[in-house]
Amino acid sequence: MKKTFLLVLWLIFLFSNSIFSQNDTVFTTDYKRNIIKWNVTPFLLWSYKDINISYERVTKPYRSFSVNAGYFELPSLEGLDSLNFTRTQKKRGFSVSGDYRFYLKKRNKRGAPDGLFWGPYSSFHYTQYDNHLIVLDSDIAQGELETDLQLGIIGIGVELGYQFVIKEKFTVDLVFLGPSYSLYAGKVKFGGNLTFDEESEYLKAIHDILIARFPYLDDFVKEGTFSDSGFAKNFGYGMRYMIQLGFRF
Repeated sequence: MKKTFLLVLWLIFLFSNSIFSQNDTVFTTDYKRNIIKWNVTPFLLWSYKDINISYERVTKPYRSFSVNAGYFELPSLEGLDSLNFTRTQKKRGFSVSGDYRFYLKKRNKRGAPDGLFWGPYSSFHYTQYDNHLIVLDSDIAQGELETDLQLGIIGIGVELGYQFVIKEKFTVDLVFLGPSYSLYAGKVKFGGNLTFDEESEYLKAIHDILIARFPYLDDFVKEGTFSDSGFAKNFGYGMRYMIQLGFRF
């Protein structure tokens, strides 16, 4: 995972360096070409601890690029009334991504960063999640379960979005469509003395709750193979959507 993260950062650095070296003479001296943004999507949907910051740089009148990085962690599970999460040992992660945007000249009255855009993007997410569970419902399961999940996701795709510029200083950046092809690589360890009824309807309900919160896990578990201390990887499809609030300067 660390080698992959360093490779992504290196590629973003090379990409950014080549963009900055382009000719800037097409802009007036007071043209605001930089935007600092806060991605509120993981903050609202996942955890209040998830903080993701983005920087967008306009390189040509209708083109720009952006890089994103931040802290990322999975949310706590809710709705499992027969499971007691006694302690979270580790709950951490990070994300890094980048895109190159083409603002549609015929659709937008003003140049970048205002208006409808599309472009390629890539992303990398890593999370680690450890839990110690005690099962209270003896009719369904008995004992304790310790889990250690590590999951990395590399995605490459194309996005479509719209950015609003308000009073030349503030922006609202919406990415509402972003299909991707992703590689999921993960490792999971199980410990403890848990025994349970595999035919239980309640356990199927728990499965539905997990998949509702982490949609990618369903395909990942089906295609991968897990053991007591196993590793699996799988290719699949993903989707990007986000809302970012920015300051332009």
